[in-house]
Amino acid sequence: MPRPTPDQTLQKIRAALVAEVAEKGIGATSVGAVAKRAGVATGTIYLQFDSKEDMLQKIYLQIKTEFHGLIVAAADEPSSKEMIRKMWFEMFAFVDAHPLDFMFIEYAGAAQVLTAKQAKDIAYTQTEITAMIQRAIDDGTVAELPVSVVTTLLVAPAMHLARTKALRLEKLSKAQVDITFERVWLSIAAAAQPS
Repeated sequence: MPRPTPDQTLQKIRAALVAEVAEKGIGATSVGAVAKRAGVATGTIYLQFDSKEDMLQKIYLQIKTEFHGLIVAAADEPSSKEMIRKMWFEMFAFVDAHPLDFMFIEYAGAAQVLTAKQAKDIAYTQTEITAMIQRAIDDGTVAELPVSVVTTLLVAPAMHLARTKALRLEKLSKAQVDITFERVWLSIAAAAQPS
């Protein structure tokens, strides 16, 4: 059997860390458990990362950056409704393909695993998404609600469906995602805006 490449080893470690955090939480996750799940020696992890915290931070930044790239690609849509719709469906495509990764970025974000410098360096991700939502509010597509409320209404169903998929190994149906978007859209759309 051929020896795994460094990138393949890193991907195994990433998948193992994400699964450990999703199952046990950040506090109960250990380097040893990640190594065992990844099928690598603990020393192999220390070749890639300085500590558990370093591993959490680097993998969080990697997944967060990938996720962010998918979401902000919607900024080029011609209308704000299409932009919000694309953001939503890109988020759900990510959730469908990587439910544990989505849960990991939610858990790691809530646990504030980043250093102050790392948090500052990645603050642009929230700023860009906030600007996209604010654009939709400013042009009258989305109701005049605080951006944080709109964000919560958009993200909460994704988190619920990620948990459902991860815990029950259920496939998200297109009909389920479509109807969920339509119901969320009703809650955030400006009243005078046609659907």
